[in-house]
Amino acid sequence: MRFAEKASGWLIAVGLAIAVLLAFNYLDVFVIYSFREAGFDSQVYRGTISASAALLNIIAFGFFFYVCKRIKRPILELKKISFVDVGLVIILAIGMLGFVQTFIYVSDRISAYIKSLSEQMTEYRQSVDRYNVVKQQEVPFWDSIIYLISVCFIVPLEEELVFRGAIFGILKQKMRPVAAMLITAAFFGIMHRVSIHTAYALVCGLILTAVYYYTENIFAGVLIHSVFNILGSGLGDLLKLEQLGIDPDVRSEILSWVIVVCIMMMVPAGIAFLILRHNSAKRRKSVKESVAVSE
Repeated sequence: MRFAEKASGWLIAVGLAIAVLLAFNYLDVFVIYSFREAGFDSQVYRGTISASAALLNIIAFGFFFYVCKRIKRPILELKKISFVDVGLVIILAIGMLGFVQTFIYVSDRISAYIKSLSEQMTEYRQSVDRYNVVKQQEVPFWDSIIYLISVCFIVPLEEELVFRGAIFGILKQKMRPVAAMLITAAFFGIMHRVSIHTAYALVCGLILTAVYYYTENIFAGVLIHSVFNILGSGLGDLLKLEQLGIDPDVRSEILSWVIVVCIMMMVPAGIAFLILRHNSAKRRKSVKESVAVSE
């Protein structure tokens, strides 16, 4: 009977998590379709559409968390986080990007010998290139700025609320944290669709979920996600803006140094992760001891 109850709890939690993922994607599709019906080119106005979809999801899931709190079943963690942990989180974000850059480099080298991987790398590059389908001259400058703000700040908040706040929050109520982390990471990876992107998003999703669990503060994950996106794509897109007039060689030099620094931070990032884990275990032990004393 106990096994049946546990299995039932798992199925319900996974079902609710899938419902959250579907709602997240539905709102994205709804916004894209609405803009297209209004006559907006989804590639030219990608920044406006991306920001609008993200803001709609933030509002929707903000209301969801509010309802959960009102019915005495809060799932969003907002515990106080120390300045030390904030520093560790930033180090972890930079090192995580170093891991991804290394993964992309190795995959690119191997793709020279594997045709299917070469095709996947091409698909990946196209998916992360803001100006792959349309030329930069066709995109309004203001939309390029909105796109940068969306990628660096709005989307990280949106995805952390959805995946760590809602999906992980639901799952960890019915299963062990490690199982909930793995399932959340799987959902996060699948959401990125492109195979190369999915592969490293699984690892990043696992790290983000673990950090949220260790810090018990959703904004720790948002900070990691923002720093990762700023250095990983935002900075490159900013330096590409023709209005800034930055020489391509200078841009390439800056981005090369960013990659080098990120790769160098991989080991410190691993240490930072272990410290966050240690601090979390110490904090949880202290809470348990306090509860035991009070009883």
